[in-house]
Parts: sequence; structure tokens; C-alpha cells
Amino acid sequence: DLSNAGKGAGMKRGSGTQSGLRWEVERILRECAELGALPDILLMENVPQVHGKKNMADFEEWLAVLEELGYYNIWQDLNGKDLGVAQNRNRCFCVSVLGGKEGDYAFPKAVPLTKCMADYLDEIVDEKYYINNERAQALIDKLIASGQLDEFEGAGYFTTADGKTADLEALGYADK
Repeated sequence: DLSNAGKGAGMKRGSGTQSGLRWEVERILRECAELGALPDILLMENVPQVHGKKNMADFEEWLAVLEELGYYNIWQDLNGKDLGVAQNRNRCFCVSVLGGKEGDYAFPKAVPLTKCMADYLDEIVDEKYYINNERAQALIDKLIASGQLDEFEGAGYFTTADGKTADLEALGYADK
């Protein structure tokens, strides 16, 4: 709910958004604290928008809750491509150490990228993993019949029941 794909719904306390579940984690941690059984280390991963302008106050509130419970927090945006993974995927990571202090944890340093996606892909792929136009059309017909997909809007576009539009040409089905 923080990313563009999540429509930026946010993570305000009581919002009911998926990202708002963070406050359920607070509830669980407080129950653990009452039992004297807090986890030694917490790891949070989220999109960088978690600390963006719109969400910074909520992010800072979350960090303050953790500090109140006795955690030292360190957070940083990391991108897989900077850590040897052939993927451009930026994420915010927060490591919280119970009773910790500065220097107890350091994020990894960047390493050169030595692989590309082709290094991970099979050279020969069974045809069962490809969708042909007949199978694509059968799937589209089934989705329309079930009400999960509205009728085509014309030249290569269709709209799902939840209002999302897809471009068939971009999906590789320009002849449909």
C-alpha cells in the first residue's frame, strides 16, 4: 500500500491497509514484552516509499515504538543490482537489535555485478511454459464468462473487472 502499485494508500495506524499491519506487529511485540520474550533481532523489508515524504511521520513513529521497546534501529535502501543480484529492485531494510547500539550491525557494501539475467535463464525451455494464442484466447474467454474480465475495449486492450487495463500488444498478443 506504499508503492505506486499499491496506490499509495499508506500505513497510518488504524488505516486497515496491508502496510498498516505494521501496527499489529507492535501489538504482538508489546505482548512479547509483557512476557519478557522480545525477539533479539527484527528485520523489516519494504519499498523505499516507506520513508518517503508522505509516509515519513508513520515510519518515524514505527522506529520510536521499537526504540521504546529497547531496540536500536538501522535502516537503509538497498538495491539487488548493487549486491551482486541481476535485478534492479530497490528496497528499504530496517534491522532492529534488542539492547543494541551503533556499530552492532552494518549493511553490506556494494559489490560489482558479474551476472546478467541470461546467466540465470535456461537455454532450452519446454513449450508447456509458453502460452500460445489459442490458450490465451481460451483463458480470456473463460475470464470474461466468469465476470473477472470485461469485454475488449477495442484495438488490443481489455479491462479487468476491477478496472485495470491491459495492452495485449505489450503482452505479445497483437493479433488478437
